[in-house]
Amino acid sequence: SAEQATGSLPVAIATWPFGKVGTDRAMQELRAGASPLDAVEQGVRAVEKLSPDGSVGLGGRPNAAGYVQLDACIMDGKTCGAGSVAGLEGIVHPISAARRVMEDTKHVMLVGEGARWFALSKGLETVDVSALDAQKKAWQEKATSAKEPSGHDTVTLLALAQNGDLAGGCSTSGMADKLPGRVGDSPIL
Repeated sequence: SAEQATGSLPVAIATWPFGKVGTDRAMQELRAGASPLDAVEQGVRAVEKLSPDGSVGLGGRPNAAGYVQLDACIMDGKTCGAGSVAGLEGIVHPISAARRVMEDTKHVMLVGEGARWFALSKGLETVDVSALDAQKKAWQEKATSAKEPSGHDTVTLLALAQNGDLAGGCSTSGMADKLPGRVGDSPIL
């Protein structure tokens, strides 16, 4: 935008063109007076919901077993707080789970079933994981005839508020056909 070109604040920036839905939402939040942390969470949630590149959120790329395992992290420059989740299944917004780790625990990372249990205990939106078997079968049938997935495998969003406070977040389904339990660099703080 013209505002960003002149260097005025606030600013939101994301990786890849499909991240624009996230920066648009983050800017909306910042202009309404939200903190950059809130703006980042809401912006990344918008990308997770839409999965515009097929690589973020539950619409992302399944692992070798046919399941989507999600990773996310969030960081708050004002407090130097950070939280992350990895190998998370069935949670609609892993960025929100990462924020709850940061704010509601003494830990910085939760993984796998423990991360899912924690997210559920915080009331985060979930899908019925019993449907994963059908997802797996559909993925295996598709994988036998499909070419290698294209595009990128993550979204990162940074938000800088008018007062100079900075926050960032990242969310991904990781690389397609990864071994179950594989964690890439996206949620590593």
